[in-house]
Formats: sequence, structure tokens, C-alpha cells
Amino acid sequence: MIHSTNNEKYFFEINKDQYNLFYFNLKDEEGNIYLESWRYTNKTNCRKGIKTVIRNSKNEFRFEVEHIYDEKWIVILKAGNGKRIAHSQYFDTEKEAINLIKNLKNLSLKTPVIDNTKIKN
Repeated sequence: MIHSTNNEKYFFEINKDQYNLFYFNLKDEEGNIYLESWRYTNKTNCRKGIKTVIRNSKNEFRFEVEHIYDEKWIVILKAGNGKRIAHSQYFDTEKEAINLIKNLKNLSLKTPVIDNTKIKN
């Protein structure tokens, strides 16, 4: 991922897993997942988690870039209390992980949220 001029359009997508727990992904227009949340027992808390991501994405000290196996890197976003909110997919370089942090600073309450858990008739 090359740091963009933030012209990329991100959106949040709320989903349910096989255990009926809610989670969200932050995606771009091409469907690439940049962040995935932890699981929530209800949708209200999942939506609060999205707002927490937006609020904490402005503070670079809330991010951790971790080097993991096979020369891969991930980004972890934490709340002010130190609790993990979301984590990234794997990146090949530390620079790509840092560029994600720069791109996330422009998230706002206007970032669209698509709720895939609504019942479709």
C-alpha cells in the first residue's frame, strides 16, 4: 500500500460470524479489507466500535505496528484504555503498515457504514 492523498474511499461494513457475533471491516472501493474489528455480542456495541476507530485514528499513539511471522507486519489500533479495537491485514513491509496509519487519519463520522446484517426481504 502506497500512502495516498486520501482520495481512496473507505467504508465500514458490519457483518455477523457463524456464532452470531457482530464485527466490522474497513474496506476500500475495491473491496480490500484494511481493518477488522474484534467480535461484539450486539450491533450497538459494534457501531460504537466504529466510532471508536474514527476517534482514535486521529492519534498516532493509539497505533502499534507489529512485526510478526514470515516478515509480515500488522497494525493494531487501541482505545485510550489500551484495549484493542481493530487490527489490519498483513503487510509485506513496515512502510506499508505505517502508510495505512497515515491514510486512516482522514476517517470521519461521514465515512459510510453498510450493514450486511439487516434482513433482506
